[in-house]
Amino acid sequence: MKKKSSKLVKLEKERFSIFSDNNNQCYFCHSTYNLTWHEIFSGRNRQNSMKYGLCLRMCLNCHQRYQDDKNFNDEWRHKGQIKFEEIYPELDFLSIFKKNYKK
Repeated sequence: MKKKSSKLVKLEKERFSIFSDNNNQCYFCHSTYNLTWHEIFSGRNRQNSMKYGLCLRMCLNCHQRYQDDKNFNDEWRHKGQIKFEEIYPELDFLSIFKKNYKK
């Protein structure tokens, strides 16, 4: 198994969400039990999601329900791009994430 870099470990520990200030409950069902993080952009953009707060705090039940839901992911990637451009107007979303998710 590949060892995580110290940079990745630091990003994972410092995750935050630009969608909510409350990291103590699930964004969807408000449960406080078995919380985890969902990065809106996965794969090569997972670290960018963590770096720019494009994460959602979720309970394991909601995370399992939505993790592989194409409609859910498409909707949140769209919302993520809009919010990113609002929060970080000085940065170019397309040059960082390499794709336009606006509908």
